[in-house]
Amino acid sequence: MNLGPTLGGMPASDGVAVGQARLLRPTLVVGDRRIPPDLVPEEVDRLGKAVAVADEQLAVLSERLRSEGLREGRLIVDAHRLMLGDDEIVGAARRSIEQDALAAESAVRRVIDRIAAVFERMEDPYLRERGTDIEAIGDRLLRTLLGLPEALPGGANASGDIGIGTLLSPIDALHLPRAGIVGFASESGGTTSHAAIILRSLEIPFVVGVHGLCASIHAGDAVIVDGSQGNVIVRPAARTIATYEGRQSRDRSRRLALRSRGKGPAVTADGVPIELAANIESQSEVPAALELGAESVGLFRTELLYLDRPELPSEDEQFQDAVAVLSALGGRQVTFRTLDIGGEKLPLSITIPAGSNPSLGIRAIRFAFQRPDVFRTQLRALYRASAMGPLRIMFPLVSGITELDRALRTCGEVVDELRREGIPYAPDVPIGVMVETPSAALTTDHLGLSSSFLSIGTNDLLQYVFAADRENEDVAYLYHPLHPAFLRLLKSAVEGAKVAGKPIAVCGSMAAEPAFTWVLLGLGVRSLSMSPPAIPAVKSVIVASRLPEMEALVAKALAMRSEIEIEELVLGVMRARFPLEVLSADPT
Repeated sequence: MNLGPTLGGMPASDGVAVGQARLLRPTLVVGDRRIPPDLVPEEVDRLGKAVAVADEQLAVLSERLRSEGLREGRLIVDAHRLMLGDDEIVGAARRSIEQDALAAESAVRRVIDRIAAVFERMEDPYLRERGTDIEAIGDRLLRTLLGLPEALPGGANASGDIGIGTLLSPIDALHLPRAGIVGFASESGGTTSHAAIILRSLEIPFVVGVHGLCASIHAGDAVIVDGSQGNVIVRPAARTIATYEGRQSRDRSRRLALRSRGKGPAVTADGVPIELAANIESQSEVPAALELGAESVGLFRTELLYLDRPELPSEDEQFQDAVAVLSALGGRQVTFRTLDIGGEKLPLSITIPAGSNPSLGIRAIRFAFQRPDVFRTQLRALYRASAMGPLRIMFPLVSGITELDRALRTCGEVVDELRREGIPYAPDVPIGVMVETPSAALTTDHLGLSSSFLSIGTNDLLQYVFAADRENEDVAYLYHPLHPAFLRLLKSAVEGAKVAGKPIAVCGSMAAEPAFTWVLLGLGVRSLSMSPPAIPAVKSVIVASRLPEMEALVAKALAMRSEIEIEELVLGVMRARFPLEVLSADPT
């Protein structure tokens, strides 16, 4: 039996890591320290010097990341530099020194705690986790003021360790590979935090929200981090370690086997071509996506440029960002989704009242209509980039033809501006619609007549179909992609697009699950866009399947009355037919 507990958390980055625990230094505790009034100017000057030193540290890190081609990490570091110069943090700390006669470190701690508390109260988990960035900036400033080293997961230079901490900042996440950390677990944090995004890109297993973690583990303890199931096993028995090391070996073999099977085009055994595309949010993800078999980018999330910075990105910055993606793709098509923000999910540079229910309020295309200046700037950048390579523009959360017509009018106005200014752009940029609302799913025949393509976002569509917040664990049982109602809605959406003569893809999480591949293709979908690591398994299913057997499975499923019946049917067939591609829930 294991010598320590098995602690549960949330899976934030897939994979298994086995090693010895290395403890991340805890958050600095700084109390209020008063200073004599005559020392206030000296303390303000000390704060200014600390800001300059911290900025130089980040500048060096940003340049290193640029030279290593880690663009996404560099964007986060540069955002921290912008926040470091923001009056909301440094200006507030300076005023606290001047008005309250506080020492610089006490003023910084007070300001960071106040801002972090605001983030902590936010309902939207994505935005709430941006508070981690505020804490990271504060910690860097405090360590500089107090003459302490950076909060790296310090210790020996041994590799193969498991990082343990209360929280992992994005900056520390970027340092983990060089520090020899092969897995990480934290008491706080979330699955959409910047740290989680970075560790997924680095393929480092990560478990977050592990209660009692730091109290249960000592430096040097043997630890297993299961980033797929969300478990941390403390002081495991030798037999348990052997089991998980065996799983590591099987996972490596599985990935290699799937990649070898997935060479060549995604064509069914009876000759039906299927487009497999990637969902990404930065140019740095393109090489891995192509290596894993992506034929194009079916969803490029444009929000990254807007996050954690006090000012909006300029038109030229967005233009250069889009051109970088197009260049990396080497002539392959990329679909840019316009900004999907709103409600409580807003960058620092934008303020709009969230309303009583943010998920049903001003977000996505609705936000674009509320802030036409932001929308038009983004469209100008994308149309300019269209002269450099094949791109498409896609609008999120469209509810019907009236909204689509309004967005298309704005596109026409932007094109007229560029033509008058003599700025190059492609004459016929395809415009598409994300089908994420029931109203859009039921009117794809109408939307298809005014657009070039459609793409079903199953994540939001599921949420709205069942009136169940996908971030609320209490109603998670309602969030079921094989429910008869949802399958009927998907069928209606696909048939409507066919009536309009326009292609329709699926770009939500459902597309990335090999167990659902037969269902989607059997419904008539011929294009799937997903997280790049999912592509080999989905392609392996496709090339070994025939369309009639998929359609027969869907016909049986649509005749059933409950999601439980359908799940038993679909998973039973897929697990028996594709044991390598469709993993069971058994962690061992």
